[in-house]
Amino acid sequence: MAKARFSILLCALALTIGVGGIAPRASADTDECFGTSFDAVMHLPAPLRKWGQIDCTPYGHALGSRPGWVWASLENKKKVFIPSQMARSNLQEIGNESYFTSIQVSELKDDERASALQTFNEGLELKEGDSKAYRAELTSVSGSVITIYFFDFDNFAGGMWCPEDDCIQESRFLIMEQENKPELPSI
Repeated sequence: MAKARFSILLCALALTIGVGGIAPRASADTDECFGTSFDAVMHLPAPLRKWGQIDCTPYGHALGSRPGWVWASLENKKKVFIPSQMARSNLQEIGNESYFTSIQVSELKDDERASALQTFNEGLELKEGDSKAYRAELTSVSGSVITIYFFDFDNFAGGMWCPEDDCIQESRFLIMEQENKPELPSI
């Protein structure tokens, strides 16, 4: 079940990382978002706002990197952002009609954190130190929910898709400050 839904996420991520020229155009604080529903989440809760923001695109709102940060896939090193319009293929140009209605963030407990970090770290050999891990549940106006785990390693971060608390290693991405951008590891 999780693998089938992973193909849906991969399709959505593939569309958002450069295929077909889909890219965020503006942050939530610009005129590009004019006309958005009052139900829309326009600002992220901590700690997501440290690395991310809501962008308005012709294809709906998307969670992605904020200025000065890069979200890059560990699979293909392309830019990553998470669209509010969760479609199997061909996102529709519906603008501000697609948005997030809820973004809930909670810190993972020790056992959950250790398990998620083990999956995220496999093949990377990251120094975990005092890292923190968070579960972010993003709900779209369509009612669809996606769960992304975020890991804060202090000077960089990471994320991966974790449906039903079963993390999918192929969905991992790094979140890095642009001026301190390390070389992405080859996997």
